[in-house]
Amino acid sequence: MNLPKDKHVHIFDFDETLCKTNAEIKIIDMEQEITMMMHPTDYPGWRNEGWVERYPGRYEMDFSNFQGYPMYGTPINGTVTLLKVLLTSEEDLCVLVTGRDELSGPRAWLLNNNIDVDRMILMCSGDPNKRMCYESVVNTLQPKQVTLYEDTELYIEQCTEICEKYEIPFTYKLIYER
Repeated sequence: MNLPKDKHVHIFDFDETLCKTNAEIKIIDMEQEITMMMHPTDYPGWRNEGWVERYPGRYEMDFSNFQGYPMYGTPINGTVTLLKVLLTSEEDLCVLVTGRDELSGPRAWLLNNNIDVDRMILMCSGDPNKRMCYESVVNTLQPKQVTLYEDTELYIEQCTEICEKYEIPFTYKLIYER
């Protein structure tokens, strides 16, 4: 595959950046017998604190609200409009990097919102660590610059780290739609 190189790469997150899902992650604390509902923007930071690793078997997590098509997903107009504009540019290349573990739901949602997915690269990390996706984007596309559109500061830090490693100019836009 002959992918374009040396472009300005724009990386978009899906949930709470392009699509307002109103979905939450269900976390069950088996020790204290309580259930917490966590907003997807808060989950990566909670995971990064190491609760799951420090207390193996204590927490059960239910991500079923983030599987398949986002039933209650509505467009976040500013970022969706920007994505559509960037997809028409010859100087820019757009990539979707989602923490979901599958792409069929986000892809269908994008198509239903008139976003030309054939002009994008779609990736999922299936994990609160997106570094491997960012590194793959950098090594595959060899961008002259990267701009990230993301609702979670942890992912901005991860992308910053990768861009610094490869000495690629980096900017970001923190999306906040609660």
